[in-house]
Amino acid sequence: MIIIKSYSFSKPPLSCHPCKWWTRDVVLNKSWKILFFTLFFISLSFADDNRLRLKKANVLENKTINGEAVKFISGNVIFTKGSLTLNCQEGRHYEKNDLAILYRRVSAIQKGRTLTCDTLKFFSAEDRILSIGSPHVWDPDYDLKADTITVFTEQDSGVALGNVLLIQKGQIISADRIEYQKDPEKDGVSYTAIGNVMIEDSSRIATCGKAKYDRSNEMTTLEIEPEIKDNGRILSGEKIVLTYFEEELKKLHIPKKAFALTPINGYQQSKVDSLNFGDTLAFQDDMGGSVLTSYFKNGTLDSLRIEGMAKTLYHVFEDSIYQGKNNASGDTIIMTFLEDELDRLRIIGGSKGKYIPDSVSTDMDSPVIYTADKIQYRLKDEETDFEGQANIKHENSNLEAGFITVNWQTNMLSAIPKLESDTLSEPIFPVIKEKGKDPMSGDGMTYNLNTKKGRVTKGHTKADDGFYTGNQIRNETKKVFYIENSTYTTCDLDTAHFHFESTKMKVIQNDVVIARPIILHLGQIPIFGLPLGIFPHKGGQRHSGWIMPSYGDSKNRGQYIQGLGFFWAPSEYWDSKFTMGFGDQQGAIFNVQNAYRVRYKFNGRINIRNTQDLLGTNNITDIKDSRKSSTILNWSHTQKLRYDQSFNAKVTYSTSGDYNKVHGQSEAERMNQKSISNVSYSKRWPKAKNSISASYYSNRDLLIDDKINPTSPYYVTPTRAETQLNIVNRTFPKFSFRHGQSNLFPTAAKDKKWFNTIAYNYGLNFNNKDRDYYESVFIDSSDSFGWLDSASNEQNSGWVHTSSIRAPQKLFKYISVNPSMNLKSVWVDESFDGDWNDSTLSFTKVEKQGFAARTTGSFSINSNTQIYGLFPIPIGPMRAIRHTMSPSIGYSWTPDFSKPLFGKDLGYIITETDSTGKEYFHDRFGGTMAGNTPRAERKSMNFGLNNVFQAKVKNGDEEKKIDLLSWRMSSSYNFAADSMNLANLRSTVRSKISGKLNLNLNMTHDFYKYDTTRNKRIAEYNINENGFLDPRLTSVRLSTGFRFSGKRWTKKIDTKIVEDTTDIEEDLAGPGLINPLKNMKNTLDNSNLWSTNVSLSYSYTATNPEDPRKTFWVNTNSSINVTEKWRVSYRARFDMIIQDLVSHSFSIHRDLHCWELSLNWTPSGMGQGINFKLNVKSPTLKDIKIEKKSGVFSGPRF
Repeated sequence: MIIIKSYSFSKPPLSCHPCKWWTRDVVLNKSWKILFFTLFFISLSFADDNRLRLKKANVLENKTINGEAVKFISGNVIFTKGSLTLNCQEGRHYEKNDLAILYRRVSAIQKGRTLTCDTLKFFSAEDRILSIGSPHVWDPDYDLKADTITVFTEQDSGVALGNVLLIQKGQIISADRIEYQKDPEKDGVSYTAIGNVMIEDSSRIATCGKAKYDRSNEMTTLEIEPEIKDNGRILSGEKIVLTYFEEELKKLHIPKKAFALTPINGYQQSKVDSLNFGDTLAFQDDMGGSVLTSYFKNGTLDSLRIEGMAKTLYHVFEDSIYQGKNNASGDTIIMTFLEDELDRLRIIGGSKGKYIPDSVSTDMDSPVIYTADKIQYRLKDEETDFEGQANIKHENSNLEAGFITVNWQTNMLSAIPKLESDTLSEPIFPVIKEKGKDPMSGDGMTYNLNTKKGRVTKGHTKADDGFYTGNQIRNETKKVFYIENSTYTTCDLDTAHFHFESTKMKVIQNDVVIARPIILHLGQIPIFGLPLGIFPHKGGQRHSGWIMPSYGDSKNRGQYIQGLGFFWAPSEYWDSKFTMGFGDQQGAIFNVQNAYRVRYKFNGRINIRNTQDLLGTNNITDIKDSRKSSTILNWSHTQKLRYDQSFNAKVTYSTSGDYNKVHGQSEAERMNQKSISNVSYSKRWPKAKNSISASYYSNRDLLIDDKINPTSPYYVTPTRAETQLNIVNRTFPKFSFRHGQSNLFPTAAKDKKWFNTIAYNYGLNFNNKDRDYYESVFIDSSDSFGWLDSASNEQNSGWVHTSSIRAPQKLFKYISVNPSMNLKSVWVDESFDGDWNDSTLSFTKVEKQGFAARTTGSFSINSNTQIYGLFPIPIGPMRAIRHTMSPSIGYSWTPDFSKPLFGKDLGYIITETDSTGKEYFHDRFGGTMAGNTPRAERKSMNFGLNNVFQAKVKNGDEEKKIDLLSWRMSSSYNFAADSMNLANLRSTVRSKISGKLNLNLNMTHDFYKYDTTRNKRIAEYNINENGFLDPRLTSVRLSTGFRFSGKRWTKKIDTKIVEDTTDIEEDLAGPGLINPLKNMKNTLDNSNLWSTNVSLSYSYTATNPEDPRKTFWVNTNSSINVTEKWRVSYRARFDMIIQDLVSHSFSIHRDLHCWELSLNWTPSGMGQGINFKLNVKSPTLKDIKIEKKSGVFSGPRF
């Protein structure tokens, strides 16, 4: 029944209660009711089904609200529109807007689809339903719940907002928003879920910020931090795409930033009982890369592929016992699964990884690092294959091969050049390298990672510069190898020029190689054999062994043997070298050289040299009765201590004063007649710029006995009394303290004041000196001077303070000014007064004990700037020439401390005047630690000018500067000098033409005349005929050098310089000579046919214009490659002034691959001699040689 009520919705009186409106019902009579229903049903039968129609309601009220008619309905309300039916218990119908609002037990049914909610708004014109209050939409294929659901009735689509829950086909999708649409021909909806999306099914959970599901293609796309959890695995990436077939997942694809994580659990093996479990372990295996693709079979993971910088970390378990972890990476990683467990893992392209074994459950305790083109892990079999450029590092071992297989159960490793099925790759023969050992290679190799034992078939290895081969090489221990049917050679050719052959060889690493028997082959022809052969095998390290001697014959020494000895290297910290030699006309010599070193701490050497010289005979058999013995000991030590401390020592002791003179191997050694010892300790404080040091110093004259012996050729004839010859000078202790340069007013400000640049330094020295000396006296009997027989001793000590202060400044931004002052103060405990004697016109020195101090100093100020000029000269690639001119000027003043300073007499020097006005001076500090007091005042102004010329050259798009010429001039003017105040003008010109020709020119000009009659300069300026100052050229030196070379006419070959290992003795006889072959280096490489180095040196000295002196030397060094193996060299020195050949030598060298031949000949002069040598190049076999020496090449000593 429908009850119709009509009323106006005008504003009622205030006294009228709204509830009274419902009581003013108008009851229709029976005829009206019949008429109404008749018209109503007739209208429904002819109405359009696409319009919203009210089918049923218990109560219907028409009201006008704001001029709009609104139907208020209640009680079993039914609306229909086409196939849509709406049900509720209460509602409103706005016919004008075609809007229905339904309340209480609301439902909507359409074609098997049902919607229920608390409140529903139906926009009929739009066919849109807005449901609020526990809305729920479902049909046989899906079920949807949310806070609000908008349904488009004609398309079976909608939008769900707030706590959305969608269930279809075994999946539960939750999100903040879901937009869905159903295809009538499909049994589910396509949707887009946004915000806190979660998709669950029976085996996995996916979360993301946005998900799209295409029901037609059965494809789900997860975006915005997507993540999938599948049986404990976690997959993530920038986007995840899942593809299904008949509701079953078939493929998972992550196109970017793919990452996968898998938890894994197990146990650690018990440390006490290997049969029981230890602690429970939990790890996470992970993998990542740019792209990840997974394939599923029957809903479980079947395979997985990661591409682009792929990497994986997985943990290895055996029967739930943890074995270790493996970290691998490559271009692509492919995993295959069996029964949901990882079965195989392949890495393709740039494969590398690191396996870290568990130290408890395995015998391996070091990681395994590996690389290869392809790597395959067979986890069930516990084997790994490395294919193509395979490299495995374990502890100190490194294995390279074309194909390597490792069985992790047995820890056995097998390596071969390549697989038999691989017909494309080049074979890479196995090579194993171990630290401290030489590489070993072969056709095949097996190796046990635990026992470190292995075997190589058809192997070959290199030790030092030698090569070993063998049919089979196996190691017994880490240091011992056995080689069957072996060969050894230093020739690197496949068919060696020579080799040693042995059936059995034992190699002890870093020690020796023992072979028996051993046969020498030249070419492939056996020459001779030995039952046993021993070779050093140190891999470049020091090793003990005999030192083979050299033999010769010379005029002075007769027949000799030199260099025979033994080198003993018991450890890496010290070694000893014992050598000896004999000459049947000269005697014997013994050397012991000991060296010790601890890296980063200290090092040193102790050398002892003893000679037994024949005395009065040249027969070696008389050495027992007629000989002179002498010994020299040298000790040097350098040690760095903690906290910036150091200790150094250099001590020399000799039993003979003429040891260096007689036994010196070179001119420099023979001229060194001093025995100097020095021991020092120092400590620094770098931050405070402070340092201290303490030392002991001794200097002994080895020829002092000859210098005072009138019969000796080294006798020093005294010309007056009180001349002194030092025997030994000792200083102990010598203590010093120094504070480095520091700012007086330091600041960290960027803009510094003028006083912030003031800097100072300070030094303090204490010296205690002890000196023994001989003094000359007048001998009345011979009316001459001689030396006292007894030595005198002198001891003194003193403190020396030094300091300086400087304040560099900038004037007008471009001029640098640097004033400085230096002070020196000396404190001594004795000085010498002078008693004046009028009769002798001299002072008598009187020693005065007690403290005395003297302070001296000087002042200087210097200034300089730079001036730039640019001259455009566009010639060829040159664009301009830049001229940089740097003028400098300075002034320095050193007072005369014998005169009053600033009106005060310092008292350092006593002055007396005789009757003629001549002054005599006595220095109170002369002969003390302070030394003589400066008496010569100097007020000097120095000035100079430096010119640099550079060319700006354009090379393509780049511009660079080339130095052309530098020219420096300097002189000074002394205002305090009595005459000739102006110093000589010194000039230096340097140039490097084309970067190859060096030119150096040094000149000195004198501003004053030279008196040839008195042979000295005079205080008159040298003026030319025009009245201008004309400085005299007093000296000039010009030196230059250049190189010529010519290329081969044939094609260019290897430009590597051919090494000449010819061993030439450096101790050439004769004073003033150096070894002419020492600097005869091969500057001719194989690409040049010839080369010549020429150097010229010209000097001119004209201090006396009438007696000028000139020298002009030309040195040449020429080489020519007659063939690729033959080289001829010639060296000569010419005196161009006298046009004479001073010295020359020839050298011929023949490269015989692993052998070499050399012939060196000096035809004339003090270096005359010849040396022929044919030897093996290898230092290991350097004693296999044929050598003949004569002349200077025999050496002056042994």
